[in-house]
Amino acid sequence: MESVKSLMTKVIAAILFLLSSNGFSHIQAITPTSTAPSDTTLIQALIDSSYQSSFSDPAKAIKFANRALKLSQKINFKKGLAGAHGELGYAYSVKGDFKKSFEHFKKGIAQNRAIGDTVGLVSQLNDMGTTYKKQSDYDQALKYYFQALGLCEDIKLERGISATLGNIGLCYFEMKENDQALKYYQQALKINKRIDNKSSLAVNYNNIGLLYGDEGQYKLALRNHFKALALRQKLNYTMGIANSLNNIGRVYMQQKQYKEALDYLNRALRINKNRDRDLTSIIQENLTKVYLSSGRYDSALVHAKETLLLSKDFGTKLGEKVAYKLLAEIYNKRGEYEKAYANQQKLMAVKDSILNAKKAKQINELQTKYETAQKEKEIVLLQKKQEQQALLRNASLAGLILIVIIGILVYNSQRLKMKKNRIELENTRLKEEKLERDLEFKNKQLTTHTLHLVQKNEAMKDLKERIDFIRRNDQRNIPKKLQKLQNLVDYSFNLDKDWEQFQLYFDELHDGFFDLLKEHYPNLTPNELRLSALVKLNLSIKETATILGITPNSVKTARYRLRKKLDIETGENLSEFMMELEKEVG
Repeated sequence: MESVKSLMTKVIAAILFLLSSNGFSHIQAITPTSTAPSDTTLIQALIDSSYQSSFSDPAKAIKFANRALKLSQKINFKKGLAGAHGELGYAYSVKGDFKKSFEHFKKGIAQNRAIGDTVGLVSQLNDMGTTYKKQSDYDQALKYYFQALGLCEDIKLERGISATLGNIGLCYFEMKENDQALKYYQQALKINKRIDNKSSLAVNYNNIGLLYGDEGQYKLALRNHFKALALRQKLNYTMGIANSLNNIGRVYMQQKQYKEALDYLNRALRINKNRDRDLTSIIQENLTKVYLSSGRYDSALVHAKETLLLSKDFGTKLGEKVAYKLLAEIYNKRGEYEKAYANQQKLMAVKDSILNAKKAKQINELQTKYETAQKEKEIVLLQKKQEQQALLRNASLAGLILIVIIGILVYNSQRLKMKKNRIELENTRLKEEKLERDLEFKNKQLTTHTLHLVQKNEAMKDLKERIDFIRRNDQRNIPKKLQKLQNLVDYSFNLDKDWEQFQLYFDELHDGFFDLLKEHYPNLTPNELRLSALVKLNLSIKETATILGITPNSVKTARYRLRKKLDIETGENLSEFMMELEKEVG
């Protein structure tokens, strides 16, 4: 029996070696203990298998990680617990279930702190930041990235420093702050060149290439992408090679060199072979765009359908949104207007589902806050009632004592005094109830008006898109009438009447907020004051964009400029800053 157990341990260790040698893993190897070598080695193999499956099959990755978690709990293997929670967080993030992802990351981070595993902690802080970045919550993403960077610098972990700098750069790149992004990319590149970290160098070149491509500097973009490709070919990193080929094809597509673009994109598709289904979806999307731009609508249709199928299998609503948009455009080009309209409707439904999910979350949070406030009020009222009852009991007892000692006159005087006290207490209670009702009514007014602004502007935006769609596709002579309607919609976005009513409600509930803001920061514009009010209400970037009638990217830019005017550090939360400012008013 002992020889079989020993043999199994060696087999598992061999599998583990093969898995860990195929590409870079974000999980530190777990050193088996002397108490149960076969169990800890099996746990490590399951954790590595979970990571290997995350891109191609998140459900399978979750099964591996859950098994590792159960085994770690059984033998109280704390490092295994930390690793398993980290992989569950990573797999759920890939799957798009961010709530479960955050739950497991928090447990993994806590476990790593408890056992003092700084390297594991750095890895999971980076993964946590990346998950926030996927949701476009860049403030939170940068918060976790900078925590990871500080830990790496404390222990002089250069590979960790370079990887985290790259993540920070990518975050700024998605925020359209290319100068900041390039600064962090170049810092990471310098470190990786010094320590000869080829796999990370490839990532740096790849990210710099994407940045130059978006800026229209195609020669620089291709130069960096080819450097990344050469390194990945030397490392024989299959998915990395496919990624570089896809990015090179994308640059050629941006330059309208469709033959070269198709060559590189098809090579990327063949090499990837669905190893990374998310990358496959991106390649299919790029192929669709190339065929669509070059007028080959039949081929474009085939790849657009593949993009939609992969997005549905992977459960990514944003991928579905892109696929439906491409399908609507292809069918429109083919003259199949009914199918184009049907896909446009599906696109709107996906948009609505994304928006409704965010709205439902916000409404649930508002409801929870309201119910909590109501319970707190009930507790305060109950305490006051008990205090009043105690006061009355004591007064009655004192009155009886005074009746015995002083007599009838004092008794009558006391009774009149008690009556007066009751009247005053009743008046006080009525005033408090009125104040509570007024506060509740103002809260409801502000919440209702805010939601009204979101819904009104979203409806007007939807109407504008539909009018534009009909105007572009309808062959009859009605564009002029539709243009008038569209101009009316544009005009409605600029009306200040709703904003005046909103400010009235906001001032009633947060008295003195704008005055204090203007006093401390006199250079703020009216638009920045409006943005400050929406940040104070903790609205999302999408909802803020809808209320202001601008794009989400414009909101991000406006928030960034506001942060600079308010002299807020990158890691500090903008909403929390507004909360602290309101406390100064109080």
